[in-house]
Amino acid sequence: MQTGRNSHQNNHPIDLLRQLPLEPTEYCRRWVNQEPGRNYRKACINAIAQVTGTSPKTVKDWGTDFRRRPKYITRILRQADLINQFRQLVAQGIVTLPPDFPQE
Repeated sequence: MQTGRNSHQNNHPIDLLRQLPLEPTEYCRRWVNQEPGRNYRKACINAIAQVTGTSPKTVKDWGTDFRRRPKYITRILRQADLINQFRQLVAQGIVTLPPDFPQE
């Protein structure tokens, strides 16, 4: 697997997709359930904080629409989105993990 600056030359759809930014609001739309009686914004903030390794207070400080977020966050969110999609495929039995797949 190629990594680094030249990985985009591969032109595999996943490699191309992983280069695209994913905004926090879109990440929430895809992965945070809007449940009655639950504060959706707070759930988004917590989800974004968890996958980016930042504190919920930091995420909250990015503003109501998260526009003041650092640019690199959109790359982390894209990669988290891809991992979430992969998890769904595994859970559905569409993808099977190899026996030597790391358990930690």
